[in-house]
Amino acid sequence: MIQTLKTAGGRRRVPKQQPVQEWASLQRGNCVEVWSDGSFLYIAFVDDRAEDGHLLWVIENGTGSRRLFVRDDPITLYSI
Repeated sequence: MIQTLKTAGGRRRVPKQQPVQEWASLQRGNCVEVWSDGSFLYIAFVDDRAEDGHLLWVIENGTGSRRLFVRDDPITLYSI
């Protein structure tokens, strides 16, 4: 079953792939979807990360806003 969610920009399907479990596997320039509480937030590009993957900087596509996430933050990342 594919789940469809309402977002500010319309409807967006929950990705079929598994979420990124190990942030340390992400590399600069990787494209990800950022989700929180089952809702799509935006697409972003990995800008930097801590070597152990505990901290992750992303740049939001479209706005260029740079955001810092800590592994315990309530977000889910999906590789695109």
